[in-house]
Amino acid sequence: MRAKSIFLKRLGAMALAAGIVFGALAANMQPVSAAAKFKVADKKYEKTYKQDNGQVYFEAKGVFPEIKSNSKAAKKINQELKKAKTEWIKQSKEKASGSNVTPLPSMNASDEISYEVTSNDGKYFSVLMSGYDYQGGAHGMPYRIALTFNAKTGEKLTAAKLFGTTKAKLNAKVRNLYLKKYDTEGVEAGFYEGFASDKSDRDALKDNLAPMDFNNAFYVKDGKVVFYANPYDLGPYAAGYIEVSAPVK
Repeated sequence: MRAKSIFLKRLGAMALAAGIVFGALAANMQPVSAAAKFKVADKKYEKTYKQDNGQVYFEAKGVFPEIKSNSKAAKKINQELKKAKTEWIKQSKEKASGSNVTPLPSMNASDEISYEVTSNDGKYFSVLMSGYDYQGGAHGMPYRIALTFNAKTGEKLTAAKLFGTTKAKLNAKVRNLYLKKYDTEGVEAGFYEGFASDKSDRDALKDNLAPMDFNNAFYVKDGKVVFYANPYDLGPYAAGYIEVSAPVK
């Protein structure tokens, strides 16, 4: 009986130890079961264009993202990121070939772009590329290239797909968000003031919003889809990008 009792005690101790070890292993395995964040590296591009006398007249500089992973999702995302980079390089070459800007000692014509990963949570991978195109004059023109993906599959997403709706309903939703922003903040949000002499500022805003498509003019950040309107679309240049947002699951 005593031998049996000792055996049972040892068996219980072994079971307890096994439970502790299994619990520790399970705890350590939890982050692995969740979708991992991507590691992202910079891919740089620089090209300087010169006149016959050696004077620089146009510069193209870009920093682009590349995911460092061999997963199927990463490969699909990298293909789209590479397409965006290739298209940007093509356009920069076209701008250089068509540039008639007289070079200045301190300011040449240029096109520069960089990026920010706004979401990398294992669910959505969203990149906002911000560029600045200067072709002479008082100032250049900022622009954006925004790309959002399903991090698990690598599928490129539109805003309509994110919300599970149609493009028409998506745009109607975003237009209402802008009108609500106007109702709350008015011209202080950057909207045009006195834009149309025969209409109220709100009605003029509705007219400006009517033809706009926000299906690809967005990025994901902090659990929200952020939509943006380019400078001059809804407000003066000084207002920059006027944004509205909506939560996404």
